[in-house]
Amino acid sequence: MADSDVQLSRAEIIELVSQNAEMRRLLAEHQWSGLTPIKSGGVCPECCGSHRHGHRPACAIDAVLRAADLS
Repeated sequence: MADSDVQLSRAEIIELVSQNAEMRRLLAEHQWSGLTPIKSGGVCPECCGSHRHGHRPACAIDAVLRAADLS
């Protein structure tokens, strides 16, 4: 099946956009919910960067959130 063969209805597109927005919201909300030491602001579960210092280079979560402008 070629990409040009895919047909989505307006309702399906709206649903996908809505689901994408909700997933990005949850990702932004939980980006610092990795294992956290006592008195820590949290760490990223992907790159282990601290909330205080930010994500490490090449962090996938940071890249997605920056693309969505949510970080």
